[in-house]
Amino acid sequence: MIKVEEFILRRNKLVKKLEDNSIALIFASVPKKSSEDEDFPFVVNRNFYYLTNVKQDSSVLLIKKSGGLISETLFVHEYNETIEKWTGKRLTAKEAFNLSGVENVLYLNQLECELESIFKSGIYKNVYLDLDKELKIAPSKTTNELKEEILSKYQNLNVLNIYPYIVRLRMIKSKGEIEEFKEAIHKTDLALQRLMKNIKPGLYEYQLSSLFYYTIQDYDNSELSFPTICSAGVNATCLHYTECKDRLDQKDLILFDLGARHNLYCADISRTYPISGKFNSLQKKIYQIVLDCNKMVEKAIKPGITIRQLNNLVIDFLADNCLKVGLISDKEDIKKYYFHSISHQIGLDTHDPGCLDDGSEVNYRDLPLEKGNVISNEPGLYFKELGIGVRIEDDILVTEDGSLNLSKDIIKEIDDIENFMRR
Repeated sequence: MIKVEEFILRRNKLVKKLEDNSIALIFASVPKKSSEDEDFPFVVNRNFYYLTNVKQDSSVLLIKKSGGLISETLFVHEYNETIEKWTGKRLTAKEAFNLSGVENVLYLNQLECELESIFKSGIYKNVYLDLDKELKIAPSKTTNELKEEILSKYQNLNVLNIYPYIVRLRMIKSKGEIEEFKEAIHKTDLALQRLMKNIKPGLYEYQLSSLFYYTIQDYDNSELSFPTICSAGVNATCLHYTECKDRLDQKDLILFDLGARHNLYCADISRTYPISGKFNSLQKKIYQIVLDCNKMVEKAIKPGITIRQLNNLVIDFLADNCLKVGLISDKEDIKKYYFHSISHQIGLDTHDPGCLDDGSEVNYRDLPLEKGNVISNEPGLYFKELGIGVRIEDDILVTEDGSLNLSKDIIKEIDDIENFMRR
């Protein structure tokens, strides 16, 4: 569990990036309607959670900076006995303070009056909003719509985007965050071991997908990092196969792309296993190329290199090795069998955002890696005509002079897999 002092430190770092005579408004978001009488399960805005440690819907963080003085206020739902009887307990002001370290906690019904006073005071020149295009602050209102509302009503105010500043902070993981990753990966490993023990011909993909979810739920009520990909045989040649309905055949491999969360931090792991418990010669040949590529990338990861450069290394490696064993006849053919990127940032989102401080339109694949980044390492080969898809994915911490494989204990060597499944 990350200590409250770290959330305070994050806000302090963020405030240093804000211009003087400014306010920042960061919203937790609101539940989204799924049907006439039901909402989707609430998903907190990760930028809000990163700064507050609060997961409760509709909450708002207000930061004021003027003349070098900083003040913070957290707005939460007020107590409502009737609502709590129907939907459960809400945070008290004391509980919100204990979680976030924000000393001034008020109720949401005071927010509008507080903002009107701020906007009319003439002290503040800038309003920072998280202008993620999908971020809703009311059932039919986004932060971008709030921006237009502020600009039309208060001509003396500028509205700036705080999103890139928060994302830049999120990209560098702390020691506390690394511990969260390790726990998420540990749970994922336990569930993968259970899958290996239960894989057998005749089962359906959805049974193994369900077993993974049951295992992490049974362990500590964990949630999935993302919907589990469980794809057997030719289905594994579809990168994001989601149907999960086919029966397992003795002759095939099965590919899993999955992960458990821990305190919202995501594990993102891929492993490929023989349904029979033993790789045949062709499966072994393809698997070993992907495994060797995975190891090559791990050695290549270091500060300063970009994901695009890593991906170019992967394309050359896979092409050379597939050509060598006769899987392709021309190096250019590799594009048919490897068609995704080798990596992405991982964090509170499975595909964590990456950007520059100023929000410049730079593809995350072109950002030099930095100490503290956590990224995926996921080479793959997908031969639809052979009915074979293999992906091996680890979660890698970029260190001062190289990398550390956070998922190194999840077995991936051919002998280790076969021995485990045989036992």
